[in-house]
Formats: sequence, structure tokens, C-alpha cells
Amino acid sequence: MNSLFKKGSTKLLILLLLADLAFIVVHIIFELFLKSNTLFSINRDLGYAEVYQYIKEFWILVLLFVLAVKSKRMIYFSWSLLFLYLLLDDSLQLHENIGSYLANHHQLQPVFRLRAQDLGELMVFVSVGFLLFSFVGGAYFYSDDSGKEISKHLFILVISLAFFGGLVDMLHIAVSFGKPVFALIEDGGEMIIMSIIVWYVFDIRSHQLYNSDNAIIVEQNR
Repeated sequence: MNSLFKKGSTKLLILLLLADLAFIVVHIIFELFLKSNTLFSINRDLGYAEVYQYIKEFWILVLLFVLAVKSKRMIYFSWSLLFLYLLLDDSLQLHENIGSYLANHHQLQPVFRLRAQDLGELMVFVSVGFLLFSFVGGAYFYSDDSGKEISKHLFILVISLAFFGGLVDMLHIAVSFGKPVFALIEDGGEMIIMSIIVWYVFDIRSHQLYNSDNAIIVEQNR
């Protein structure tokens, strides 16, 4: 049964990545040849690819919340809050709107080819990231070995997500060449990392179900 879960979760990862690849290929085709419908662009807010990202973020936070309820572990709940914020931030453009307010309120000046708006958004990322990871860190301190191991993996994946959504995004803005390429790397990278996170969290949930079923069978055989 355990092998079935592994096969099932691997198939899920393949399907997710194939969907990502399809969106990326369609994006390239429309950017190069058609440009008739920007909804096919992976850079477009509320475009088809972006909505697909929202769905993945929703799956992740739901799976983590279910894990938190079933296992009664705060560590999973803290991670679910982080992905809830990511979903709200992406869908409601929180860091853009708050970043714009901060840039105007503090009269930020452009630096290193970054706009005042970009600096405001960076302030939002750092502030919210500090709060959310402080909560995760507190839960990590009281978690068991399994929760700590899973948190390490999720942390690496979220940092990878931040690399594409933060650093590559800043490069996309700061450099004066290859902007379409940087935009493709940024959003394409985010899509792939988010798919890996969906797969990873689904795999955790699958193993929990497997262990739970085994425990019930053992109890019934006594």
C-alpha cells in the first residue's frame, strides 16, 4: 500500500509539472507569435496560469490544515498560515498595494535601478516573512522529529520560491536587457516550485493516511 501512495504521488507530480510546462509553452507561443490574448501569459495577474497557481496554493494550505487537525500539531498549522498568506497575497496583490502605500508614505527613492514601489514591496516581504517564519520557528521548537524534518524541506522549498519571486523579480526590474527571459524564469520557476510543494504536502498526507490505516489494522488483529 505504501508503494501505491508513492506511485500515486509521483504521478501527481508529473501531471502538475506537465501542466506547468503546457502553460509555459503556450506563453512562449503567444509572446512570440500571437499576442492576441494576454490571459495566456504566465506574467499576467489573474491570467490562466496565475489562477492555476492560486488553486495549487489553496490545495497546499488545505492539506496542511487537515494535517494540523488530524495530527494536532501546531507546526502544520503554522505552515498552512504561511500558504494562506501567499494565496491572499497573490490573488489580492497585497504586497503590491501595501508596497505602493509604503513607498508613498515614506517617500522612498529609487536605488540600484529599483523603483520606490519595488523597495516598498521588499519591505512588505521582509516584514511579513519575519512574522510568519517567527511563528513557524516557534512551532518548530516544540515539534517532534518528523515535524522538524518536514519543516526543513518546506523551508528549502519556500526559499526556492522566494528566489524566483523575489531575487529574479528584482533582476527582471533592475536589468535593462533580457526582460522577457527574466520574466519567464521568474514565473515559470514559481510554478514549478509550487507544484513540487503540492506534491510534497500531498505525499506527507498520504503517508499519514497509510500509517493510520496500518494502526487500525494492527488494533483490529489484536
